[in-house]
Amino acid sequence: MESWPLERIAILDFRAVTAIVQSVAQAELSQRNPLSFESRAPHEFASMRWESLGLDATALENMAQRCNAMFHTTAAAPEGGGLCGDFSQQVLQQWENSDRSLTFFTSGSTGKPKPCTHKESHIRQEVTSLAPIVADRTSALITVPMHHMYGFTFGLLLPLSLGVPIRSVPPLPTMVEAQMRPGDLVISIPLLLSRLVDMRGWQASSSEAGQGITLLTGTSPTPPEVMYALERQGFRVMEFFGSSEMGVVCGRFEPEADYELLPHVARGEGEHGNALVRCLPDGVVQHYPLMDNVTWTGQRHLRPGARIDKAVQVGGINVFPQYVASVIERHKGVKQCLVRLMRQDEGYRLKAFVVPHQGYDGPALHKELILHARRELSDVQRPGAYTFGPDIPRGPLGKPMDW
Repeated sequence: MESWPLERIAILDFRAVTAIVQSVAQAELSQRNPLSFESRAPHEFASMRWESLGLDATALENMAQRCNAMFHTTAAAPEGGGLCGDFSQQVLQQWENSDRSLTFFTSGSTGKPKPCTHKESHIRQEVTSLAPIVADRTSALITVPMHHMYGFTFGLLLPLSLGVPIRSVPPLPTMVEAQMRPGDLVISIPLLLSRLVDMRGWQASSSEAGQGITLLTGTSPTPPEVMYALERQGFRVMEFFGSSEMGVVCGRFEPEADYELLPHVARGEGEHGNALVRCLPDGVVQHYPLMDNVTWTGQRHLRPGARIDKAVQVGGINVFPQYVASVIERHKGVKQCLVRLMRQDEGYRLKAFVVPHQGYDGPALHKELILHARRELSDVQRPGAYTFGPDIPRGPLGKPMDW
């Protein structure tokens, strides 16, 4: 892979910080009204007053806390009549006088969300390898929140480094399709791409709908059949792999191909055989334990497997939620299952979210699953609560979330 010099990569300025503040505000707005979406250029958002967004004092306090946690600042929550840009400027000034670190939080798909802190220069280093791959793009269409690490790296820092205009759109297939145009770099997630393929019936058809459009996806594996379907419509599709702990690690440009490590990342050796080695911009070498099972197909090529599932304790005994979910999915009435540890206010056992197959009634299936669990699982492995729904609960990046 080719790399650009670090000096060519954008640094966080007022425009970038304002885009992140807007993303956090949008997240607060969506919690109160899931259908609301404010898509404005940073300079337009900066000139707005907070009261025009419909956020009350509690929401503004939450927004400020989330921004401060990300930027390591102590900016005061804005008043409703204040300008949005004034808060962005306050955050930027404090952050520029710090060590220029940023903290992102994991999705919580495998447990409680945890903070992951990165230097700005480390994330910019990742973009040095990403930018040359999409240097021919003339615009960017962003479908993911910019205050998450994936959206920050690919949806903000990458387009800013390319010098292309950025447009944001809700992660709805109808709206994304309506906004896409030749020259676009579309930053998306597998769930959205799968729904787009299903909506358009592209599984077994070909067209030129995607000519001149590049789709970039990550956060979780994209089904190969979805990538093949998109390629048949003329889209250029690329997929990247990484984590909030490590950042972007590798990428691939063909369905089912091996992933290639980015230039500054290498395979660990010896006692670090289960880690990736990264040479940071300041010359420091850092080791990152792999968070997923990996099959190495070469010194710089790999195939990610399932995430290394950490045990949780139930009654002082280690239990593996992923295994419990796989046992529940053996029941003929279960299409999909997600298992995790209850929150402290819920209890001290596992809980299960079940997506039934068509034709199975929730209450009746509940009784069958209790009997199924008694036969197949030990006492501490059996979920203490079942929830039923049409789809696994997912966050804004398409990853499973708590319920």
